[in-house]
Amino acid sequence: MRPPRHLPAILALALGIAPSFALAQSSPAAPAAPKAAPAPAKAPAAGKPAASAPRAGAPQRPARARKPKKKDAQPDVAGRPIATFPGFRMLPTGGSRVFVQIHGGKVDVAESKAAGRLVYRMKGAGAIQTNRFPLVTSFFATPVNQVQLVDQGNDLDMVIELRTQADATYRVIETEQGIVLQVDFPPSVPEQRAAAQAESTQKRAVRRTISQEPQDDGESSTEF
Repeated sequence: MRPPRHLPAILALALGIAPSFALAQSSPAAPAAPKAAPAPAKAPAAGKPAASAPRAGAPQRPARARKPKKKDAQPDVAGRPIATFPGFRMLPTGGSRVFVQIHGGKVDVAESKAAGRLVYRMKGAGAIQTNRFPLVTSFFATPVNQVQLVDQGNDLDMVIELRTQADATYRVIETEQGIVLQVDFPPSVPEQRAAAQAESTQKRAVRRTISQEPQDDGESSTEF
């Protein structure tokens, strides 16, 4: 059997490639590129301590949720008579008056007295937050030190703090919107009491003089 004609060519090609392949196997590999150096750790800011890394195996505490701040409970005044802020005024006689107006209906008022305090409970009434701040009257010539509206469940108290013990009289005036509660106090300064008594005595004397004057031309006497 004769060998194929192209066998010598294949042998020659194999003999020529073998030295090149051996040279490629024996040549050293190219050096690998050097790795970049790690970036230096940032120093902690001045005044702030560095955070310590958690220890290996230590249990980690879960983050605590922040509790919302509790707001002051607002009274429910829907559908209830509303009291306006308490008011105060000095009277021409030297006395003083504390008053409060109720809108949205008529309510019953009950008075209670204690040492240095008067309380007037308005049943079924309420007041909003801005009307429940204390009203300070200590810089007036009055036995009243301060006045404040205080919620008592479904009722409302008008609390009058006194500097000195005084006899107070109150009355309830009905209006188209509701009622007005008035609490009157006598003069607290001796000079004011004396002036009020003198004025009252003078008015009585004037009435007595006019009523004793003779009647002229059929006119009747006039009293103030």
